[in-house]
Amino acid sequence: MLDYLPDEVVLEILIRLPVKSLVRFRCVCKDWLSLISSNAFIAAHTNRSLSRSDGNNKILFRYGQLVGTGLTPPRCFEQLSLRSDDGSFGYNGNFIQLNCPLERAVFPNNFPNMLGSWNGLICLKYYHPSYGYCYTLWNPSIHKAVSLPEPNLVSSKSDGILKHSHGFGYDPSTNDVKLVRLAYHEPHIMKVPPLVEIYTLNTGCWRAVTSPAPSYIINERCLSVFVNGASHWVAHTPPNEPTFRNVIVAFDMGDEVFREIAVPNCFVGKLYLNMTVAVRDGLLCLVPFNERGFNEREEEQEKECFYIWVMKEYGIRESWTKLFNIHIGGLKRVVGFRKNGEVLVTDRCGELLSYEPNTQLETRLGFCKFSSLETKIWFVESWFYLDKYIESLILLNAKNGVPGGLANRSASSARSR
Repeated sequence: MLDYLPDEVVLEILIRLPVKSLVRFRCVCKDWLSLISSNAFIAAHTNRSLSRSDGNNKILFRYGQLVGTGLTPPRCFEQLSLRSDDGSFGYNGNFIQLNCPLERAVFPNNFPNMLGSWNGLICLKYYHPSYGYCYTLWNPSIHKAVSLPEPNLVSSKSDGILKHSHGFGYDPSTNDVKLVRLAYHEPHIMKVPPLVEIYTLNTGCWRAVTSPAPSYIINERCLSVFVNGASHWVAHTPPNEPTFRNVIVAFDMGDEVFREIAVPNCFVGKLYLNMTVAVRDGLLCLVPFNERGFNEREEEQEKECFYIWVMKEYGIRESWTKLFNIHIGGLKRVVGFRKNGEVLVTDRCGELLSYEPNTQLETRLGFCKFSSLETKIWFVESWFYLDKYIESLILLNAKNGVPGGLANRSASSARSR
């Protein structure tokens, strides 16, 4: 039957199939193996997945689980899963367990950091005692994990410790996945702009970014977000500047240049806001956290309040719009936004809550509730990670493996619950 179908029709059929089927269909014949494994097909399938409007509601979710009580030191383990962004989301809901391609480590050493995810591809950073900081790209859908080569900028005793900020995203003009890395030398972090290098999946290597680096100070503990073709960080002016100013720094993955995006006027000069960036309904979102309250000369004093703002027209300062505030005492962080409009937040006990802005009701979801502050709750709550998940074929042609024998033998397995 295939002999009677034009190649164009076969292509249109295959490009609409899910990743799991395409991986299996490479065994049908040599022509299909060649077609499905080609970079052109992988790019076309990826672009179609991005353009679909039928509403894939899978989300990638991570949290830390502490094990151990009494006299035994608690040990923290990573839990990764794919969940439906619907009423079944919760500790006892249906999910697909993912096994990280790196061996699980004991808290607090060797835990992989989630630098970001895009279209089913996850970027991990972890510390290995023999290799230093390492990076891995992982596609759970096709059971592939690829280690990145060592960056060009590494720490040395003479240079001092490097502080890093990262941005992970995609360049549609070249169908290339990129990881940008900003490295600050610790003794000069407040005085000297960072050194910037970028890894591109198409070349498989790191290179220096020639465009001028931002002069702002980026908080290394705050994750960047990828939206509108660029990675974004919250930053502020260095202490030697005469006037303090908050700003969003953006790195365009296509042009590979840094740009400045203004925050709402009411937050430009505000201290102690602990701002973060997020994505809500495909729009850049700003989440300031007012922990200390406004100055007494302000008309209104508010304490422990999250403000949720979105930029409705990207790059247009006047389009910043406040959606709502979250007034719940004891909150620590906004984790992400659900499809139904609810906001996932963590409290000071390390528990995950879902907040409904219209009714202002909160629902405890059953993740990570501990009674003792000795269990390092601040570390556990920072483990929560949430992002939209769409399957892709990226890394299909890559050689599977991670350095230093850290590969988990069960990395290619997944179980449903």
